[in-house]
Amino acid sequence: MNVKNKYLFIGLLLSIVASTAMAEPYFYNNYVKNYTHCSIKLLDDNSVEVYFRAHLANNMSYKRRTDTGEYIYESGETNHSIHTKHLREWARIINQPNTEIIALKHKGALVSLYFYLPDGTPDLTIKPQDISNISLNGTSPLNLSNSVRGIKFKTNNIVNYAVSFTIRPNMLKSIRIGATVGGILTANKEEYPLLSSKGVSFNSLGNRCELFDPQLGIAPQALRVDPKFRLTSETWQLKSVDLDHLLESMANGQSVHAPLVSPIASRFCLHYRALGVSGYRYMIKASNLNGLAGNNQYFQLKEKAGHHAINYKVRMKHIENSESDFDLPKDQKFIQLSNNNMEQMCWSPKIRLYNTGTNIDEGHYSDTLNFTITPEA
Repeated sequence: MNVKNKYLFIGLLLSIVASTAMAEPYFYNNYVKNYTHCSIKLLDDNSVEVYFRAHLANNMSYKRRTDTGEYIYESGETNHSIHTKHLREWARIINQPNTEIIALKHKGALVSLYFYLPDGTPDLTIKPQDISNISLNGTSPLNLSNSVRGIKFKTNNIVNYAVSFTIRPNMLKSIRIGATVGGILTANKEEYPLLSSKGVSFNSLGNRCELFDPQLGIAPQALRVDPKFRLTSETWQLKSVDLDHLLESMANGQSVHAPLVSPIASRFCLHYRALGVSGYRYMIKASNLNGLAGNNQYFQLKEKAGHHAINYKVRMKHIENSESDFDLPKDQKFIQLSNNNMEQMCWSPKIRLYNTGTNIDEGHYSDTLNFTITPEA
């Protein structure tokens, strides 16, 4: 019997792609002297604009070049001694005993960015594509990986780095940003990313530099943002209530629901900038024009002449979360405003009428409520 064997060959193809991510960086405490011109702003479209200037340490190279092309030669015994100290520290950091083969790349610059959530934990969702107009001394990045750490630039200036960038609208849950700069060491044809352990962050007003240590992982303070509260509900028009039904219910000790003419249009909506309410709780209280009654338990509706009044309460029902409901005038309850892209919270007012203990007659009754929004101390 002839047996024919069929062979199945499976070929495996392994593609190895060079990674664009920066190698784990080394940190050096004397890379930067100080930072100036710090500014961080929340713009009207909810994008965040950042600028700072890093002034680099002297004598990290035998010669330095400014943006104008001018060379600053680091000559003299003192300068040579300082440069030698840099070399010795770099040799220790990268574990390379021969200082003669170590050099700082003249045109290589690095920027690393650090973002934090409202609770102070790192926000690792921000990617380079979420950042626009990033530049160092007016130059764009050489290439962008999938990380905001170790972004590479080419610059002639190793006297100072002017860094600017913009975070695209609505990308941040909290404006807590730290940054640091650095360069690239070379030794034996190997490259070692070197970052300053002396980084920079911003004060709560966004106009002053603050120290930031990228190695500690401690979140910088958040930018204080004006919530810009705005209300859209103005007039709550109630449907007519039958006087006999009202009097009969009150005589039996019962309250009466007073429905709104337009419940949807009468929603009480609070608009705000979400970044301005992050990390805070707010109390929403109301005072009224006609004053309180019944040991401050009720607001009062009064007819035009002011001879008759009807007590009432307002139940503010949140349209999504019952935990955010509150009652007026009684409640003094702190509420966490939603930190989302909608930038609003809405409540539907439910109004009930109560006995005043006085005569009630036909007529038009009204009151005016003034709302106050207070952050928790």
